[in-house]
Amino acid sequence: MRKFWLFGALALAASGAGPVSAEVAKSPLPAKISVAQFAALPVLRKPLLSPDGHHIAARKVADRKTTIVILNADRPEAPAQSIELGKAQIYALTWAGNQRLLLTVLSTRHIFHVDVDIPFLRLIAIDIATGVSRVVDRKAQGIYAGDVLYTDPIGNWALVASQDFVDTFPSVKRVDLATGDSTIVEKPKSGVWDWYADEHGVVRAGVSYDNRRWTVWYRDKPEEKLRSIRGKFDQEDDSAVDKFIFRGENSWIVTNKRTGRFGLYKYDLKAGVVGDAIFEHPQVDVDDALYDPVTGTIAGVEYEDDRPRTVWFEPDLKALQARLDRALPTSVNAATDWSVDKQRVLVWSGSASDPGRYFLLNRKTSQMHAVVDPYPGIDPERLAAVKMVHYQARDGLNLPAYLTLPRGRDPKSLPLVVMPHGGPFERDHWEYDPIVQFLASRGYAVLQPQFRGSIGYGKDFVAKGYGEWGRKMQDDLDDGVDWLARSGQIDSKRVCIVGTSYGGYAALWGAARNPERYRCAASMSGVADVQAMLRYDRKLFSATRYFREWRNKVGGEGKTDLAAVSPLNFADRIKVPLLIGHGEDDDNVPVRQSRLMVEALTKANATVASVFYKDGGHGFSSSKDFEDWLGRLEAFLAKHNPS
Repeated sequence: MRKFWLFGALALAASGAGPVSAEVAKSPLPAKISVAQFAALPVLRKPLLSPDGHHIAARKVADRKTTIVILNADRPEAPAQSIELGKAQIYALTWAGNQRLLLTVLSTRHIFHVDVDIPFLRLIAIDIATGVSRVVDRKAQGIYAGDVLYTDPIGNWALVASQDFVDTFPSVKRVDLATGDSTIVEKPKSGVWDWYADEHGVVRAGVSYDNRRWTVWYRDKPEEKLRSIRGKFDQEDDSAVDKFIFRGENSWIVTNKRTGRFGLYKYDLKAGVVGDAIFEHPQVDVDDALYDPVTGTIAGVEYEDDRPRTVWFEPDLKALQARLDRALPTSVNAATDWSVDKQRVLVWSGSASDPGRYFLLNRKTSQMHAVVDPYPGIDPERLAAVKMVHYQARDGLNLPAYLTLPRGRDPKSLPLVVMPHGGPFERDHWEYDPIVQFLASRGYAVLQPQFRGSIGYGKDFVAKGYGEWGRKMQDDLDDGVDWLARSGQIDSKRVCIVGTSYGGYAALWGAARNPERYRCAASMSGVADVQAMLRYDRKLFSATRYFREWRNKVGGEGKTDLAAVSPLNFADRIKVPLLIGHGEDDDNVPVRQSRLMVEALTKANATVASVFYKDGGHGFSSSKDFEDWLGRLEAFLAKHNPS
């Protein structure tokens, strides 16, 4: 197998390129990537390095069936071991030693006396050598189960937090991974959902939240009982705690208390207050803190401005990141996993115009080689560049957005597809998006606005989205179109709006509220009846990370007439053609939302085409379904907004 010295052949390694024969070099590139290639699901997802760094476990989803694939990290081209899981959805995956995997699997259970299906989790241990699997922590019955706090380095046992009943708080158990038997080591405490163990497998803390207050149950030494430490924000302060980190005598907190943006701080356990800053960013939130189990310290943080970034605090890791970024300045380069001795590193390199691939870096030899290529059918050289832009909303709010322009086209008077993200309290990322690149390859400019309410830009930006479904959140989309039109890059008379989930709602509402702006609209898994959706899932109406202390908060509820922003109630106003799709088994947005919308549009004699995918969920787990949707979308846009 070809190996590459880390420098200066790293760029060659990252591209996957090698010597090219004269014959191949002269061969013409295909005019465009096919629908089938764009619709191909990742060959493997979320690879994890074993503790010794010699094996890689990854997920494979094909035809709605899940498989765990075990690769030889040094010879990834060798035959892989496959462990079939059927239609199980993997919620979490981790190594337990070098010969065992722990999977948290999401399933549903029907409660007959109330005639409703509820989700629940099961923890499963898989022995790599035999492929034999067993359910562990067998008494767990709630949605909160299988939260792995610690795994024995050898893989014989693990600490997990789980509920024994759906109406109880989780306890902490020591689970024998060979037998599945468990023993309670920490009983449930009222309000405590989050438990923490140290690097030795000792439960150090549990945290409960109540409005702006929190209680930390903590012990300094393994033999001590947990004692309560209370902390709080001011009564008028709407700050939030995202997470605590406890390791031995050290503790940290991720909160937006100081600046309105999430940052990383020391946490004073004795006083129960936020201490000195470890890292703050002047514009965006800290997404995560990276803990080093070897040194027992915080090794770095992750955040995202125009693209994902990692800041390391440890000098050797900082130097490694700098070398990677110098060698690959146009890519995001992330160390995603490490062997226990930190000498073997799983590195991902990619960008919004490159699906990326994973490499195994041997730090002793400074060599690395490709181990996982999730999208082997996509040639990055054929993809369009994605850049971050900024524009002003009508009320003066500065809005970031991603703009993708088709390759080989003069950036003037282009047809545009506005593509709002889902959530809505989510955000778009600078990463490969097959729908964006598919649209750009067909000649469309694509705008992805980070409308108000999008996360990552601080609590004030999020709060501006509360109560603004169909109002200012929708204005932000329209203002992005106007800004592009004024720049001359797009033709304001050649605009369609396309989205999934909340983005699907925005597409439907855009067609109803501003039919003069759009030539067509396409919704996949979109919300049509906002009031009904609120009854089904309140989480859609608040950003959980920002209001963790009051998880049932619904921003804007009571001041917003949700019927007045529901597309279902305005089907007779929709005069532009619509394309609507939905998965029959969608448990995020019920398929009934789209069915009722199609019925109302048909009754109103609107131009609507629809497709419903049997066994389809919220997102595509079947490349066949995805290919069908992209094909329909391509034909729909070509008919109503030709490029």
